[in-house]
Amino acid sequence: MRASDPQTRQENILYLALWTLVFAAVPVTLLFRWLSGLDSVFDSGEMFRIWGGLLPFLGLFLLHNYAVAPLLVRRRKGVLYVLASLVLLAVFAGCIRITGKEPQNPGPPGPPPERFEAFGERPARPGLNPGFPEDRRPPMTPETMKLIIGFLLMGVNLGCKFFFVARRNEQRMQELRTENLHQQLEYLRYQINPHFFMNTLNNIHALVDIDPDKAKESIEELSKLMRYVLYDGNQPTIPLSREVEYLHHFVSLMRIRYADSVRIGLDLPEDTGGAEIPPLLLASFVENAFKHGISYEKESFIQISLTLEADSIVFRCANSRQGAAQARSHGIGLENVHKRLELLYGSRFTLQVDEQADLYDILLRLPLKPLAL
Repeated sequence: MRASDPQTRQENILYLALWTLVFAAVPVTLLFRWLSGLDSVFDSGEMFRIWGGLLPFLGLFLLHNYAVAPLLVRRRKGVLYVLASLVLLAVFAGCIRITGKEPQNPGPPGPPPERFEAFGERPARPGLNPGFPEDRRPPMTPETMKLIIGFLLMGVNLGCKFFFVARRNEQRMQELRTENLHQQLEYLRYQINPHFFMNTLNNIHALVDIDPDKAKESIEELSKLMRYVLYDGNQPTIPLSREVEYLHHFVSLMRIRYADSVRIGLDLPEDTGGAEIPPLLLASFVENAFKHGISYEKESFIQISLTLEADSIVFRCANSRQGAAQARSHGIGLENVHKRLELLYGSRFTLQVDEQADLYDILLRLPLKPLAL
């Protein structure tokens, strides 16, 4: 996620506040004990010793929060996250064993073994307090307790990150609903307008006497195109094949309008697999190319291609450039498209624009599916 994300800032502020409270609680507690008479002096050495004991937990949290947890939260690498967490816990266990070593007080010598043998008792094992029954030993060592606390700390941290991710996705979804509504209205205003119908229907009317079969085919394509805009345009995502079908129908209608005056190249895959895409995303680039890249005074061309790679969709749309006015119009539309891409894909997309004297070339690379909506 971007560092400027408000949710990320709120998450970091929360962590900073909690750790500040944890470290501040140590001197406050010691000061309270001194003022209440429980301790004769304020032991600053005890304060630094406790702070030193907290440092491994702070290091565990920082490594988990900024290095390990993103493997699961952002990249969805569950197995890699589990392995990294185990390694991190092993390092943490080694740290607490090193920092937790204290001089051992051997205590008074226990009774000789003969005493136990005389009364039929079993002598205590080395390392245990003589005379302390084994069934009353502490259930776990301090190191084990610290390891459990560290494990719980990682779990709480992971829960917090998923909470903020859920809030971030909810905010993105709300923004996306608003943006999609705006996009739908823009596309409807562009597609459902007298000029579009007039030009397309005039072209079809001219074909009625010349090529009736072609005219019928064009009417069917226009019907499918409008159905896609009206009914599929309000979906969050659709199969890529539906967008490819739309591009075929749109370019087919444009070929009737411009005939041989414009060189139009269309290279679209027949099989799109399970790839998904927001509706009318690629269509916006194609529509702009026809709207701003064609001139009746000089030779014009439009080249459209779409390929699928192992983990991405690669779309390219190049057209002849018709001066500075076209660049300004493209720039306004490109800014809106870029904002929509950020809402849909975060930082997982690449959009490159190559502007030359007689060429306007756009290269777009997307993952096979947008972020979870």
